[in-house]
Amino acid sequence: MGCWQDPTSGFSTNDSSSTSLMARHGLLGHKASLIVDEAALTAARSTFLMGEFESLHLRLKEIDDGDNIGIMRHNCTNREESHTIHDPSVVRAKGCGKRLKSSKEKAMSKGNRQCGICGQNGHDKRTCPKRNERSNTDIDTRGENDYVGPQFEGRDDGTFTSQASSHYDVVNWFL
Repeated sequence: MGCWQDPTSGFSTNDSSSTSLMARHGLLGHKASLIVDEAALTAARSTFLMGEFESLHLRLKEIDDGDNIGIMRHNCTNREESHTIHDPSVVRAKGCGKRLKSSKEKAMSKGNRQCGICGQNGHDKRTCPKRNERSNTDIDTRGENDYVGPQFEGRDDGTFTSQASSHYDVVNWFL
């Protein structure tokens, strides 16, 4: 006997009286499957086997050997109980986004905000009315030709200095 060989191979038991219901069912099903495969090849064989099945069924109903037939028939009947299987609960994926808020929740959270410019509740600095007023007045007072940028000072030697940063940058203009 080899190392990978099943130790029970080659042994078989033929004790049909002590076998379980499932084992008997498996053996009978296998044998019936082989017979049906051969009978299905022609129409004549199929009709012959159907007649034999009906006669076998009638003869089986007459046989009563007293071995828990009532219990088996009771267990094999269709039960009125129905088991429902529900879908599993949904689990959010690892990278999914936040939940969607209703408009009521959004309105409640907006009332708690405080503006960083004017200090009032109900808006923030992006939507502050004073900020909008200030930006509109800056545009109105400034002319078209006014440039708000770094201030330049000219020298007599043709160089300019810029005061845009904290120190003076010297810019040479070559004409």
